[in-house]
Amino acid sequence: MVFSQRVSGVGRVTLAALIWGVAYPLTKVALGEVPPLLLGFLRFLLAGVFFMISERSLPLSGVAPEDRKSFFGLAFWGVFLLIVGMNFGLIWAPGMAASILSGTPPLFTVVLAAIFLGEKMRPAQFVSIGLALVGLALLGNDFSAAPGVSAWQVWAGGLLTLVPQFAWAMYGITGKRLIERYNWRQICRDTFSLGALLLFIPAAIEVWWVGWGSWSQSSLFILFYLALMNSVVTYSLWNSALGLIPVSLASFLIYLQPVSGAILSYFLFGEKIAAGGLVGTVLIFVALTLVLLPAKSSET
Repeated sequence: MVFSQRVSGVGRVTLAALIWGVAYPLTKVALGEVPPLLLGFLRFLLAGVFFMISERSLPLSGVAPEDRKSFFGLAFWGVFLLIVGMNFGLIWAPGMAASILSGTPPLFTVVLAAIFLGEKMRPAQFVSIGLALVGLALLGNDFSAAPGVSAWQVWAGGLLTLVPQFAWAMYGITGKRLIERYNWRQICRDTFSLGALLLFIPAAIEVWWVGWGSWSQSSLFILFYLALMNSVVTYSLWNSALGLIPVSLASFLIYLQPVSGAILSYFLFGEKIAAGGLVGTVLIFVALTLVLLPAKSSET
């Protein structure tokens, strides 16, 4: 693998991870006013329209019939299941807790990449997993439950926020197969538009049941931020990076998500990071350093 390509791929995923980390506390703020499925539907509808306009094409245009099922799989894993787990989990889970859990996709992805893509795990990756788990555990000990939320609700919210982490691992595996045959902009177009389509009926039922919510200026700002930065920009960075670096390496860089999310949660909700959390953050960066070390044999 060309070194410059590796650096470019790593840089793109790193930037995407830092932006993604901010999504958790911001989404939690918006969910105080807006129904969860409606927020997710509008987010990806806007992102899908952006790519349909930029690509001047409709969903599934230029997609071979035999690949259309896989594109719906992208939409299911990368939008539908991700939104259901993330947005409902954030109703109860503290922003810092959700941000911490957002660093777990590599635990799923490395195994799935080995099973489905034949990517070999190196000893440094095993060590990195252990260090990252310890780092995430230390960070996890530092968050506190939000006022008025019982312990079981916090645990339920935390478990729900694990769902999108597995979903994202599956999205990376599926997308790695398609990026070799389709342009990443086309993949983004169909992921967002088809994902919004999958969310439409559940969101419509939600609106009929609980209403539209109360849209303040901050909620509208968060919606457009999520649609542009956390959808258009981040998915573009991720999908374009998958053509440059292995999916397992890209997924390890998601360890950066808890850092930016935890910092913003501190300012928004007063959730503090103590000494243990700082040590955990250092361990996460040590894990990143280990996994970024060049392999002895060439990677594909």
